[in-house]
Amino acid sequence: MKNTSRRTVLASVAAVAAAVPTLNAVMGNGATPAAAADQYGSNTELYTLTADKEGTDWMRRFRFGAPAQITDNARTTSSPVSSTAVIAPHGGGIESGTSELCMAIAGYTPFDYNTDPASAAVPGETQRDYWMFEALANSSSQHVTSTHCDDPAALAVTTANLYAVSLHGFDDTTVKKINIGGRDERLKRNLKAAFTRHGLTTNTGNPDWDVTVVFAGATDPINGDDPANIVNRTRTGAGAQMEMSTALRKAMFGDFSGAAKRRTTAGVPSADSPYADRFWNGFVGAVREAIKNHELGLDSPQA
Repeated sequence: MKNTSRRTVLASVAAVAAAVPTLNAVMGNGATPAAAADQYGSNTELYTLTADKEGTDWMRRFRFGAPAQITDNARTTSSPVSSTAVIAPHGGGIESGTSELCMAIAGYTPFDYNTDPASAAVPGETQRDYWMFEALANSSSQHVTSTHCDDPAALAVTTANLYAVSLHGFDDTTVKKINIGGRDERLKRNLKAAFTRHGLTTNTGNPDWDVTVVFAGATDPINGDDPANIVNRTRTGAGAQMEMSTALRKAMFGDFSGAAKRRTTAGVPSADSPYADRFWNGFVGAVREAIKNHELGLDSPQA
């Protein structure tokens, strides 16, 4: 058997994106216009320049490849077509917590790079395609706006799936908030309704539990509605982007101070995060539920 290098795989999957339109500039990281702040104009530029190096400053992880055959021959039930990608374009130290959430929503217990993903698969949960870019050092310099993402693996993952959700963070340490954007209006409605069902809402009776969940407005710089945004590069041309405040992401982990500690304390209450289980389980459970409902063709117009 001939062994195929990772570099060869990445080069080959780039063909999937060959017919995709050229990327264009738009706002990205939830605080400032990313096009003005980014050091690199694309993932390709980041990967090919020598200032930041793979394995030292950054790494990528992904799963690509849905089941070869999907069959539904039941008369009275419908099985969802599991074709939703989960992506975290600014994981690791850039928008902390998004890598761990990406793994969990994709059906895994958060794992490190030395772990076989199969061993981290959550029993009974669908394992989905995912892609993460993770900053290991020099985090702030490695933010690439989502509309500039041209990573071949990311494009292969999104263009191979019908739908996608992306996870982002914005800098607000005072308010727990989720800003839902993207071009998939039905998926956005399903997400908002699922967050409410899982307790991520306002007027909970405990101000410490309240989470403000809103749809991004048309003029919001983080509305994620640009067709070039990596989350919208799906087979349907649409996805949903979730921007989470620092306050909410921090509240999901017993210890938010580093990747290793986030992996082991996701959803584990502590003195600093007494409701980590509520926020972590609520968010992960809600997004998984919304994805499944969306794949079944359901809608939540009341959201």
